[in-house]
Amino acid sequence: MRIRSENRGGAQAGGAQAGGAQAGGARRRGAITPLAALMGVFLFGMAAFAVDMGWIASSQAELQNAADAAALAGAGPLMDGFVAYYLPGQTSSQKATVLSTYLANARTKAKNFASYNAAGGVSSLVLNDSDIEFGYTDGSGNYSSSYTAFPNTIKVTLRRDSTTNGALTLFFGPAIGTGTRELTAVARATIYNGPLNSIYAGALPVTFDQAAWQTFLSTGQGTDGTKSYDSSGNPQIQIFSTFSDSGQFGWLSLDNDSVSASTLRDWIDNGPSSSDLQALKDAGLIPLSSHPANTWDWQGKTGFTASGVMAVNDHTGTVVTLPLYKAYSATDPVRGQGKNSYYDIVDFVSVRIMPVSNTNRDIIVQPAPSVVPATYLTSNVPAGTGSTTATYFAPPRLTY
Repeated sequence: MRIRSENRGGAQAGGAQAGGAQAGGARRRGAITPLAALMGVFLFGMAAFAVDMGWIASSQAELQNAADAAALAGAGPLMDGFVAYYLPGQTSSQKATVLSTYLANARTKAKNFASYNAAGGVSSLVLNDSDIEFGYTDGSGNYSSSYTAFPNTIKVTLRRDSTTNGALTLFFGPAIGTGTRELTAVARATIYNGPLNSIYAGALPVTFDQAAWQTFLSTGQGTDGTKSYDSSGNPQIQIFSTFSDSGQFGWLSLDNDSVSASTLRDWIDNGPSSSDLQALKDAGLIPLSSHPANTWDWQGKTGFTASGVMAVNDHTGTVVTLPLYKAYSATDPVRGQGKNSYYDIVDFVSVRIMPVSNTNRDIIVQPAPSVVPATYLTSNVPAGTGSTTATYFAPPRLTY
């Protein structure tokens, strides 16, 4: 009987221990609940922070892309303005007009391209005139907002703040008292120019005296000493007339001495054929940087035809390449005569074919800008840091 009593006591003690274990487990479960709730708040806050930071980063990237596009677009009109500004004989008043006109064009282009973009859920972004700046980038890449001639750089500041496009609205920021975030993106684009090293795109199979071209650029005078202007009062030059000294001019023949009207049209529309260009390369004529100086080896063809001149004037307004040659001597611009005439081509310039009254007798051109891949240029520097007469430009670059 005593033994049974002791067993019952042991059972009771065991039960008490089990009850204590259950009570302890309940107490532990009660301690985890507030800890889990606290950690949940922390994790939610971190997730909310990550979402808002991702939203900010994404919106900032979109805003920067829009600023880049606006700056590059605004740099385009600067190339046209640069050439117009440095046309020969421009007065201070004319230069001021060119500056005003083309900077206004650049602003419009930049604002238009900003409006084509979106950032942070806002489409048609607004770029303020006050956030568009023009300046000068030197050969070392240093930028200044001041310039004395024509600017070569446009700087834009695109905003998402309380004044323009609205500050970026956050998803969870209001919970900590920060409902919006202001963003700013800045971009600068610079125009680069330099001498053309090879024929690119449309070309005139006509060559003109380099010295006569330089005289035109410095004085505005043609080969006869007179000046010619277009309907807007801008200088232009006659590079061929049946009534003038044809010794200043000549056809370039690149395909077995055949210069037909159809060939002329094709050269102007598409440039010399691939076989013509390859023949020039094989002969060492291009690139110009590899062509030996004082070497008269570009084949020429004498005898302009009315059909050939008309083929050129059918393309009035077209921008093409004009090769320039170095005269063989003071009295003889070319080496040899007739079909055996040869030229020393030393430069290429970009020109626009201008309207003429005698479409079968005269060819008149005017300096005009052309954009080519940088690999086609002998060298390229920020416009204005090198030659101000270079009419070939590399695509504008972001310089930030």
